[in-house]
Amino acid sequence: MWRPRTLFAKTIITIAVVSAGFLFFTLSVIALFMLVPVGQRSADDLAALMVLSTDTWAELSPEARVPFERKLSQNYQLRLMTAREQLPAAQKYLPYFFFLETALSRRTGQEVRLKESRDDKGETWFWADLPAAKQAIRVGVSRSHIGAQPPLALLLLLTVGAMATLMTAVALVRRLTTPLERLSQAAQGIGRGAWPEPIPESGPEELASLARSFNNMTIQVQELLANRTTLLAGISHDLRTPLARIQLAVEMLSPNADPSLTNGIRGDVDQMNCLIGQFLEVSRGLEQGEKQSVDICAMLDELANCARRGGADIVWQAQEECRYTINPLALRRIVVNLLENAVRYSNGKPVTLRYACDPDNVTIRILDRGPGIPADQLEAVFRPFHRLEQSRSSETGGSGLGLSIARQLAESNGLSIRLHGREGGGTEAIVTLPGADKGRDKVRVR
Repeated sequence: MWRPRTLFAKTIITIAVVSAGFLFFTLSVIALFMLVPVGQRSADDLAALMVLSTDTWAELSPEARVPFERKLSQNYQLRLMTAREQLPAAQKYLPYFFFLETALSRRTGQEVRLKESRDDKGETWFWADLPAAKQAIRVGVSRSHIGAQPPLALLLLLTVGAMATLMTAVALVRRLTTPLERLSQAAQGIGRGAWPEPIPESGPEELASLARSFNNMTIQVQELLANRTTLLAGISHDLRTPLARIQLAVEMLSPNADPSLTNGIRGDVDQMNCLIGQFLEVSRGLEQGEKQSVDICAMLDELANCARRGGADIVWQAQEECRYTINPLALRRIVVNLLENAVRYSNGKPVTLRYACDPDNVTIRILDRGPGIPADQLEAVFRPFHRLEQSRSSETGGSGLGLSIARQLAESNGLSIRLHGREGGGTEAIVTLPGADKGRDKVRVR
């Protein structure tokens, strides 16, 4: 069963249901306390006229009946005749005809049922056989004499009511939901690492206050991230100075020093320098660099060759040129981190690098045949310092920052990264660069 999920749809449906219910109640009250009494009174008056006309006609001589019938037809649209042929029962769609039958039956003291016929002009007539002078006199009334058209009135009421309700609901709901939509889009932009323009603080007081609070929160988050970057930069500077002294001291040790000890110290210093560099990458993860037109194919070719020189087995074949406007340093860091992660866990097996370029988007795929990632950990591995291997040893895994840096850089530049398990084992990392149809930079394929 379909249920509305958006505030716009829910509000419109609520207003429509309430309006329809109130309209039905209003029509019921009008019909019960106004139309029905008026209709019964009108039907009783017509029944009285029909009975009186029948009695009068029966008492007149044949010569006097002609002008009397003419007068009834001209003034009251009634016809009188002796009942001879049988007529079909009337199709009574209006309550008025039931009221008329009831009034006629009450005045004549016997059950009267209306019958129906059409004249040469196609006009509908309703007939009642009434007793008069020991014979049945047929008296007819034209459909135009009644004049009421409830179906048309009901159609007009429902049509105009529905249009008025819909237009009012749309205008009202749009006034309320437009600021909320702007707020939602701005919040999604912040989630992707973008910083939208301040939201207009207009509209009802509650929505204006919400927009004002959101704008203040955006400023506070920007200041918090700036302070984080400054703090991490300061810490890295302060740490690298004593590390440099330690490294210098190691180099100045006596040649007779234990080689295993000095090599261990050098390895620890290098590892600490690497961690500090990764910390700085995390701190700069949400900063957007300058965008340039980049040949995706040429960049991937360069990165694949670089990984091969480092001893990795990369399956890659250059294709046609594909240009995309993006921050090249961010894209390079993303692909490098994913490649390094794939090579580290591939157990010496080849790592495949592919890409697809079309006007909708550019997709970069990195596939390995390693042990794979459990389905419940595909998102968790993007958290800083999260590792599937819990020993924290640099020999069995990285620092747990590579995928986190890649995800933050991707969100900061409007890209997306997804991980999927591969049939037969291994992991597929997909980097998507949205195309022009999604409001991003234009993809040019040659």
